[in-house]
This record gives sequence, structure tokens and C-alpha cells, in this order.
Amino acid sequence: MGTVTDNDLKELKELISDLAKTQKEGFNQLNEKMNNMRVEMATVKENLSSLNKQLTTVETNVTKRIDGIDTRLNTLIAVTFTALLGIIGKIVFFK
Repeated sequence: MGTVTDNDLKELKELISDLAKTQKEGFNQLNEKMNNMRVEMATVKENLSSLNKQLTTVETNVTKRIDGIDTRLNTLIAVTFTALLGIIGKIVFFK
């Protein structure tokens, strides 16, 4: 067994200190990346919320248009049916 000198202890202390600094820097970088990810996630959530509002608005507008088209189509069908009945009535009853 060899003896441990003060120089060996100093080298070991420096090695441990360097490892601690490296790990601390790694944790700081990891923490920074996590904070960036949180900010990006908040931005994505905000954008999704905005898109959801826009889709709701579009859905409402499309529903209103479809209802308007449906009303016009029903009116057209009723007018056409009434006109056909009038033509048939004229042909049958007024010879």
C-alpha cells in the first residue's frame, strides 16, 4: 500500500470540485431548457386556444349560411309545388 500525500489529496479535491462544477453547469443548462420548454408550451396552448375560437366562429358562420340556404331551398320547393298545382288545376278544370 502506498502512502497518500498532500499533493494526491489536492488533486483529488480538485477533481471532485471540477466534477461538482460540471454537474452544476449541467443542471443549470437543463433548468434553462426546461424553462424554455414551458414558455414554448404556453405559446402553443395560447395558439391552440386562438385556433379553437376561430374554428368556433367559422362553424357558427357556416351553420348560419346552411340555415339560410335551407330556408331558401324550402321556399323554392314550396313555390314550385304551388306553381305545378296551379298549372295542373288550370289544365284539369279550365278546358
